[in-house]
Amino acid sequence: MICTRAGEGVITEGIALAVGQRIIATDSDYAGLKGYITEIRTGADKETENETNDIYCCFDIPESKEEIKLLEEHFSDLFQEKKTIDEISLDLVIMAPEELRRLGENE
Repeated sequence: MICTRAGEGVITEGIALAVGQRIIATDSDYAGLKGYITEIRTGADKETENETNDIYCCFDIPESKEEIKLLEEHFSDLFQEKKTIDEISLDLVIMAPEELRRLGENE
């Protein structure tokens, strides 16, 4: 199944996730970044071989220069070459449900 319309979603391990929902990345290379879910793929429609659903996210560019610098440093270390914010993919990032937390309205 491929969910692409706002509000469409799945319940994974008791957590409801839906297209358009605001999220924050928790335990991943994108930890601390906020964004929203753009698509959810399950079963034979998944692109990864992960056991969990593929949650496609679009992350916001951090607001502060310090956060951008830390993100650039992290991805530069990860890829072992200098990366700028423009070279870091923040859209169409496939995440596992356990790497995300839904944001409340005031977050």
